[in-house]
Amino acid sequence: MPRRWVPRLVLGAVAVIVLAIIVSISVGEGGPQKVTITGGEYVQQLVAGIPQDGAYLGSSDVPVTITVFNDLQAPSGADYELDVVDSLIEQYARPGDARLEFRHYSFGAKNTNLAAFAAVAAAQQDREWQYVELFFRNQSNAPGGVVTQDFLADIAGSVPELDTDQWSSDLDSSQVSDQVEADAQLGTNLHLSAKPAVVVAGPTGQTQELDDAPSLDAISAAVASVE
Repeated sequence: MPRRWVPRLVLGAVAVIVLAIIVSISVGEGGPQKVTITGGEYVQQLVAGIPQDGAYLGSSDVPVTITVFNDLQAPSGADYELDVVDSLIEQYARPGDARLEFRHYSFGAKNTNLAAFAAVAAAQQDREWQYVELFFRNQSNAPGGVVTQDFLADIAGSVPELDTDQWSSDLDSSQVSDQVEADAQLGTNLHLSAKPAVVVAGPTGQTQELDDAPSLDAISAAVASVE
């Protein structure tokens, strides 16, 4: 083989390697990543059969409402949901002793976060609690630790009976943004700290405000006091 072809062959090989690296980066690290959403079966068992109406979980005929203020994109919010709120669902919403309500309250500097809009969009189809529970269980799986539209869509696609086209449309609606802003404003008006909070309301208008990630025992005591 004439020597003048050797440099060309080397350059060609280098070009192929560089192209492969570029494609790998664009498809792998930089491109859209499909996330496997876990916990769906447990979430269905947790909330299946319990009436839902927007942000509410449980029958509207019960005398007590337990409103949970939490931040979907805060790790402490996920811990609180799984450790305390799930128990509230089992002990109060499922047997029909109280109704739960979810309110979005950011623990950071911003009043709202992207996940709040996604969850409230699911609420338009009475699927907010499934969305919230799935999000918290997969919060740490967001690619690079960043919550993107693709990640939110992956969560939505894992919620049973959620029309994802409708969800995507509702995501940009004024109804959703107004609700997210109202949640944030209510949390501000209550002077909540940067931790999960609970407000328990009874049939006669009595309320108990519990800040700083109240325990299950503290919430149960508040329910008993307003009944």
